Amino acid sequence: MEVRNILLPNRPDTFLLTELRARLEEGMEVRVAFGGISMLPLISGGSDTIRLRPLRQEEEPVAGDVYLFVRQGHHIVHRLMRREGDIYVFRGDNCYNCERVRRQDILARLTLVEHADGTSVSTDSPKWHAASRRVVRRRNAKNHILRWLGHKKRRVYSAIYFILLAVLMWAPVGGLGVPLDNFILGIRADHLLHASIYLLCPAMLVDLLRFRRWRILLTAIGIGLLTEGVQYLLPYRGFDINDLIANAFGSILGWLAILPYLQRKARQQRRQQKT
Repeated sequence: MEVRNILLPNRPDTFLLTELRARLEEGMEVRVAFGGISMLPLISGGSDTIRLRPLRQEEEPVAGDVYLFVRQGHHIVHRLMRREGDIYVFRGDNCYNCERVRRQDILARLTLVEHADGTSVSTDSPKWHAASRRVVRRRNAKNHILRWLGHKKRRVYSAIYFILLAVLMWAPVGGLGVPLDNFILGIRADHLLHASIYLLCPAMLVDLLRFRRWRILLTAIGIGLLTEGVQYLLPYRGFDINDLIANAFGSILGWLAILPYLQRKARQQRRQQKT
């Protein structure tokens, strides 16, 4: 099959897009300079070049493969996630949202990625399939976390979390028969328990502090200090500086986990303020 080079800029270009469509309709493969970050880490915008094969009319798109399609006038190269009746659902490997298009809007299939360092990988190779599965799994996990953070009932979950936190930190636990002085990988079990509990604390403060990153971190650490400090006043509990450090460590790890989400929300808020 003949291959035609069409190096597209990052911004839309009507003439070049028309040329791309024409070459695909003639049955030619095309090489396109990929732009954007929506397919990271497998395809780098601005440096990688991709090869697209026209999709035959009778050919059924396969979930997991990457295709060129048109949506609302935009030409997009994303991965097909699933089919819902007559609708094909696509998502970029570095994206949260999906695009839904019909079969007639799917133009071509990605067959080769050429990197700036001179290496290339075929999308039919085991290497590409293995890397694709890893990327999709990571993206799915991230999106599950983001959906939970964006859930309408998360304030209820936050209230339940802080109630349980107060019970765990202040209630008498000596009679529960739970061995907290054991060691796991050289670390006391109660310190691991403290850190794991406070992993969730920053996420529970997201709504209360309106996505302000540093306030969320400092407040989470402050709550750890408060809950441990109150134990100093309780006759059946004891203050432990190592528990306090474990609380802070868990809060920092939890904050780092949601930091990309907070940064994205901050950018969205700045754009809204400008408009």
